[in-house]
Amino acid sequence: MDKDTRKIRSAFRRCKSMLILLLAALAIYLTGQLWFVHLANRNFFLDIVERFNPSISEGYREFVRPMRMVYGSGNGRFEIIYSGLMDNDARRYFDTVLTELFARGVFVGEGETDYNRLLTRPVVIYEHAFWVPSDIFPLGFNQRTGTFLIGRGIDEFIAVAIWPPYGDDTDLRVFFIGDGVFWEFIVDSPGSALHLPIHHVSAASFHHVSAVLEGYEDLPPWAFVPRPGELGRAPFFPVIVTNPYLNHIGERTLPNIRIQVAHFFDNPAAIMQRVAGDAIWTFSTNHATVRYFYTDVLEFSSFRPRRRNITSSFLEDFSVAWSFALDDYHVINEFYLTGYEPRGAGYVFWFGYIIDNFPIIMPIDGWSVSSQEDILLAPIEVIVEQGRVVRYRRIVHNFRHDLDHEPVWLDFDLDNLLMGLDGEIENIILGYPMRSQEELRLEWIVISD
Repeated sequence: MDKDTRKIRSAFRRCKSMLILLLAALAIYLTGQLWFVHLANRNFFLDIVERFNPSISEGYREFVRPMRMVYGSGNGRFEIIYSGLMDNDARRYFDTVLTELFARGVFVGEGETDYNRLLTRPVVIYEHAFWVPSDIFPLGFNQRTGTFLIGRGIDEFIAVAIWPPYGDDTDLRVFFIGDGVFWEFIVDSPGSALHLPIHHVSAASFHHVSAVLEGYEDLPPWAFVPRPGELGRAPFFPVIVTNPYLNHIGERTLPNIRIQVAHFFDNPAAIMQRVAGDAIWTFSTNHATVRYFYTDVLEFSSFRPRRRNITSSFLEDFSVAWSFALDDYHVINEFYLTGYEPRGAGYVFWFGYIIDNFPIIMPIDGWSVSSQEDILLAPIEVIVEQGRVVRYRRIVHNFRHDLDHEPVWLDFDLDNLLMGLDGEIENIILGYPMRSQEELRLEWIVISD
């Protein structure tokens, strides 16, 4: 064996020995982390993943997601879309137009909202479920600051309307709609944002018409009224309410609920459990507690101490809330942000459900948690402080369509619906009123003061 060969083999043995020592040290470290350190979801490589997470979270994009999209083709018919607004052509069009606007938009001016003008030509309106702060909205489109809208006197808005080029008007126009006022912009050379990726609204099943264009004086001008299509009525499948926390015979039991909530804890083997006298199933460790209430509400609370010198932005807190709900594998229905408010050292965020292009509508007085004084205002509630979830509550029910039976038919008698109603009507929509352990049917929802 020559001298060079011996050197190569010696170097290989040294490298092999070093690799074995490194793997042994890593094994000891990870074993210690597993048994002596609380690791979220028991992820061995959590520290590495957190260290290399991107600084801009996908949750930023979710914050600017609209509740629904209203599309009008200029012929008086409108289509309303709730489902899939994160990943369909309508959302990509929204992203493209707003990106172009923030890059080269020209401010035209401010005026009184004129729905007769806005809705009589092809238009797409992206409506939000809450008043959107103008200083935060541009950040969802990778803008460094929110001054673009604030500098034009826009503090908050509820919807964004887009006019594509039409007829002799070759400009693309964007309207931010506020409380009786709108702010108009023109986008020069919009490029790929020129054409709406949506076909004309048909009347095969049903469509919507504008309350203001149709002369419904009892309805606000931004309301849209469902109308029957060629069949005179619309078929739909009822929604079945399911509870994944019940056992095979439909009972709530301590062992079954414990299995379903184990993923909330770092070390499920350390869970302490009990049933309170008022039928509250409680599971806890030193750092977290999960309670299941008899009203079918689940509550997670974290008691970890706050990290020192940690600050977080509003969008970072929202991203944490969104990700937490998304990671709960029992949440199977599409959800969206319905509102938020400051609370304590952070924010509370509320999320609502959508199924098959219609919203799930909460009871007017909310959903009782443990008493009439303690209620949920939305199916999902997340409280975040300094980038950390301190409380998470949700109604445990999931929703799916009953496709095993014949569809039922929707009635469109609006006059009978409005007859005898007292007070000012704020809106009228189609949705599934949320109830416990029932089959839900599509209903007209009248929102009044």
